[in-house]
Amino acid sequence: MTPLIVFVGFLGSGKTTFLRELLPNLSAAGVEPQVILNDYQNAGVDSFTLQEHAESVIPISGSCVCCGSREEMFDTLAAAELNPKTVMLMEANGTADAAQLIDLLTCDLRAVRYTLPWQLSVIDAKRWQRRDEHNKLEAHQLITATHFYLSHTEKQDSKRVSEVMASASHLNPKARWVSRKTFASEVAQLSTEAPNLPPRALRSSDDHDHDHDHDHGDHVTTHHFASIEFSLPDGLEKSLLETFLRSLPVGVIRAKGLVRLAGQEGEYTVFDYLGEDQNINLRSYAARPHLAPLFLAIGPHLSQQDIQNSFTNLLQNALPSAQ
Repeated sequence: MTPLIVFVGFLGSGKTTFLRELLPNLSAAGVEPQVILNDYQNAGVDSFTLQEHAESVIPISGSCVCCGSREEMFDTLAAAELNPKTVMLMEANGTADAAQLIDLLTCDLRAVRYTLPWQLSVIDAKRWQRRDEHNKLEAHQLITATHFYLSHTEKQDSKRVSEVMASASHLNPKARWVSRKTFASEVAQLSTEAPNLPPRALRSSDDHDHDHDHDHGDHVTTHHFASIEFSLPDGLEKSLLETFLRSLPVGVIRAKGLVRLAGQEGEYTVFDYLGEDQNINLRSYAARPHLAPLFLAIGPHLSQQDIQNSFTNLLQNALPSAQ
């Protein structure tokens, strides 16, 4: 069987960053990682940043793989070309119902080629349980985890780090705390053991669908998250992009996208924005992306028209000064 690892964490917790830095460690250990990346509306942005580190990166755009996109998830798992060195890594989107996803992957016949899933929950040390109405969802994502990783520890004092770790361990005392290096070692060890593991008992997908109709509805109505997407112009000024991001409404929890900034030749910039502290991260890549420049925002009850109009107005106001 092939190891199956699921990465879960609230929006902006650092799942993709963890994955991006984990992949070279797995390759160095002789593992051949494949990645399934689930995100709102356009998973191509994050998949672009991972493609040089994995054997394959398959984006699944749209709703959570635990509900609306689960058929695409199972189709992807079934179609994957596996070998004894393959490890399948799946990043769920930031509002996924982890318990439902793990149950799906544990009990459905379509995952028969894979081991029982490990779940690594990425926990944001800075923002843990400071998300107001989203605290319950963030905490619920830890219940089925086999491993914990603490992110965004920079500028957090030892008291805060200890409090977050104690809080998470109270919710799930069986989960093991890991670093990227130790987790890579554990995954590599699992990879050597997986081919000799016995097949697991599973029930049919029809039974599973019947069992989870109610859970699916509960999850969909719980968080009311929406995503919006629109194209960006080529050669955008960096200062204008940063001004636009910092002007986004408070309902935007996370925004990201891909753009070629003014002055960039043969390079593209992936940007990432966390609304709570207005932190902007820009990363340049020499590889040519497989998607056009775009902006993507995630949050509850977002208005595409209002945000897109805001960008258009900002762009038009900047034109006279650029001439």
